[in-house]
Amino acid sequence: MQKVSLYRSPWLRAASIAACVLLAAFIFSMSAEPATVSGDRSTGIAEQILSAVVSDWEQMELHAQNEMLSSADHILRKITHFCIYTALGVLLCLASLGFAATRRVHVLRSLLIGALYAASDELHQAFVPGRGPAVTDVLLDSVGALCGIAVLLLIVCCKCNKRQDPVSLSHLR
Repeated sequence: MQKVSLYRSPWLRAASIAACVLLAAFIFSMSAEPATVSGDRSTGIAEQILSAVVSDWEQMELHAQNEMLSSADHILRKITHFCIYTALGVLLCLASLGFAATRRVHVLRSLLIGALYAASDELHQAFVPGRGPAVTDVLLDSVGALCGIAVLLLIVCCKCNKRQDPVSLSHLR
């Protein structure tokens, strides 16, 4: 297999790595929040969404509102996990593409770093008041990273196809 790199500029390499570090720092800071702070934020957002999309939200009984809010909050948290790690997957793969490697190495390198960061993030939460690690979140985060990697590589491949290179990224070396 031929080695592929999307760009060679040291400035772009540094910028793509910096973007990964900044997003990782953001994830870390959100994970460092106690459960009460994090829960209040996500519940507030879920409540705003429900009041906007459920026509009789204000007329519902409090018990029914709380049940729906609990489910919406859980779903919102999982979607957020997936989306933030999808963005991390894109950035990790973009950073990887700044270095010559096979496409397989780009995918595996990006996925491994994303999955290891997800695992370390969950471990970190074991030390945060009211929070704890969840293997399901590591899996969800890893799938999110993989989706981000796949989306970026699809975009890059489509760009290459438009440049008359239908099979590979080899001209981007």
